[in-house]
Amino acid sequence: MTVLYWIDLFGVAVFAMAGAIEAARNRFDLFGVLVLSFVSALGGGTLRDLLLDVSPLAWIGDLTLAYTALVSGFAMFVLAKFIRVPFQMMLYADAIGLAAFTVSGTQAAIAMELPGLIVIMMGMLSGIFGGIIRDIMANEIPLIFRRDVYATASLTGAIWVYYAQKLGMSMSLAALIGLNIVIIIRFAAIKWRLSLPAFLNTASYRKENHPREL
Repeated sequence: MTVLYWIDLFGVAVFAMAGAIEAARNRFDLFGVLVLSFVSALGGGTLRDLLLDVSPLAWIGDLTLAYTALVSGFAMFVLAKFIRVPFQMMLYADAIGLAAFTVSGTQAAIAMELPGLIVIMMGMLSGIFGGIIRDIMANEIPLIFRRDVYATASLTGAIWVYYAQKLGMSMSLAALIGLNIVIIIRFAAIKWRLSLPAFLNTASYRKENHPREL
């Protein structure tokens, strides 16, 4: 098994755990937990494969990915029965999953010899999409639409992985460094509540231009 495969498998496990934590916070039953874990863990990779016309989908071609998602989700469901899992744990697990899928998605697109822009977009979409589906199904505002740094971390990692290999770095080293880049940026954003500057004062804009809506 390659380094990239282990990164992908690791990403599936932690994203599934993040989905299970979110489901537990919303008091889902076991079925709901497993569904949310599954779509969290495999949603990003599924979208990537559909856009790249890859058949069969990764988790259909390798059922280890699907079993890993379900087992990880079930394990977190059981754990949540005995201890109170803080929301911060979900954020950190999500950050690790974001990093893993950003790297694996970028590498999958590189292997298909696609243009740089497409490679970077596939890496970012692989990283963020599972979390978007998870949050929507849990009736939460997706992390990508909140002000803290999220998609930017994924984008930075995808850019690094692509250009590092373009300049001659080995795939394994580029992937491991890229993984850490995304994790460090996202962990810092969680710990210190980092956010990108707002484009404009939304409240002021709405009040001046849409007074009847307020």
